[in-house]
Amino acid sequence: MFARMPSVGLLGVDGKLVHVEVSISSGLPRFEIVGLPGSEVREAKERVRAAIENSGYPFPLRRIVANLTPADWKKEGAGWDLPLALAILGAASVIPVERVARMVAVGELTLDGVVKDVRGMLPVARTAKRIGLPLLCSVDSLDLVRTIEGLQVLPVRSLRQAVEAVQGTFFGAAVARESVAPDLERGEDFADLIGMEHAKRACEIAAAGWHPLFLTGPPGSGKTALGMRITGILPPLSTEEAVEVTSIHSAAHLSADVRPSFHRPFRNPHHSISASGLLGGGSYPRPGEVSLAHRGVLFLDEFPEFSRTAVEGLRQPLESREITVVRNQIPVTFPAQILFVAASNLCPCGRSGTDETCHCSPALLQRYYSRMSAPILDRMDLFVEVARLRLSPLEGTNGIPESSRIIRARVEAAWKRQQQRQPKSAFPFNAGYSLQDLRRWAPLTRHARDLLETAYDRLGLSTRAFHRVWRVARTIADLAGHDAVEREDVAEALQYRRRLSALVDTKDMPGITPVSLEPNRTGAGRFTE
Repeated sequence: MFARMPSVGLLGVDGKLVHVEVSISSGLPRFEIVGLPGSEVREAKERVRAAIENSGYPFPLRRIVANLTPADWKKEGAGWDLPLALAILGAASVIPVERVARMVAVGELTLDGVVKDVRGMLPVARTAKRIGLPLLCSVDSLDLVRTIEGLQVLPVRSLRQAVEAVQGTFFGAAVARESVAPDLERGEDFADLIGMEHAKRACEIAAAGWHPLFLTGPPGSGKTALGMRITGILPPLSTEEAVEVTSIHSAAHLSADVRPSFHRPFRNPHHSISASGLLGGGSYPRPGEVSLAHRGVLFLDEFPEFSRTAVEGLRQPLESREITVVRNQIPVTFPAQILFVAASNLCPCGRSGTDETCHCSPALLQRYYSRMSAPILDRMDLFVEVARLRLSPLEGTNGIPESSRIIRARVEAAWKRQQQRQPKSAFPFNAGYSLQDLRRWAPLTRHARDLLETAYDRLGLSTRAFHRVWRVARTIADLAGHDAVEREDVAEALQYRRRLSALVDTKDMPGITPVSLEPNRTGAGRFTE
């Protein structure tokens, strides 16, 4: 009396195939679950027993051993209730054993046999599609799993319907893959921000090349408003990317995400967040804010107020675009392809850069800035100081500010140029270019090379900073439609290579002059010398 039913468990944000094996043998009535079950799985014994009996089926009064294989990683959650119940009924010859082994089941059972939704159904559905088996799940999961093209879904409301589905007498509702038209227009628009053209241009460059951005300035100058609007100038997610992002949110059990969205995620965690909350982890590894912002924007306001451990943990994802945590000797890798945006005041009291007097001592300022280590700051591509606007820019402007839709069109054109250069790359953006990529895809004109080499010597740039300026210049050239990186592209990129409120002094550097922002005939922002 033996039955085996496939199911799927979550390991990080990925689904992993697990076989629920049940053996019924002679002996005193006893129900044991082995295979490294968590506390929720161990409690499934009583839920499964009550659900089977209250659904009108006999529960075997014999020795029952259930094994969750492979047994080398811990199983959590209540999604094992349904496969356990069906495997027990299969081993007890209530339903055909051979049919039990030909479908994947995931779902929680109430005491009266109702099947409920569980966390991570989209990764579960993707795994079922990969192994080529139909998925038996709750009807509450239907809106989410029906987006997986080619997956056969059997949505059920109760254990009795699940038994009928295994027997072949219940086929569930007709399931068709739904397409959701992307609605990109949101309430936050760059047209709402008057002035700050230099900062808005930096946001456009960051979005066009996926460059980390650091915004500094006094409170109320518009740093948060800029960060919140960056997702509005990013092109929409593709269907595959939308499913991938929603899979991560499903694994984190964000109940608001009931179906894939084409909007790029925006995450803005509070500075009191723990390192595991930001980076991911826990006794059962779950994605942190870095992974929840995958393919979108991670905005860290009041950046120096975050814990040193959390901030330093950003080094790996900013370079490799993924983050690996180890729990119970099992490494779990979370995706972390994020557009990183940080914001900071100029001093702890926030009065620096305003009409008020700042009373922060040099020691306090040093302690404030020391929370941001040099390796972290060296990984930022763009540094922008957002000054507080005077009354005159609010009273009148030259022309109407550009909307996010207009800026997004330029960003999309720059993305297409980068994707044409590396059509098969998983990360074709300029921010990920290696030295070999820069030499191949970002050739410098003679004047541009002279300017970049002069800046390297005079500004004391590190090798990483030198390459980051080169990458930013390649993005500026893409926005301008240049095939090669020209001198004005490098000159503009150098204007963003500054640390906090310390502006780059270019007076003694031959060949470099400060740049100004002049609108062209179409009203688009364009830096010229």
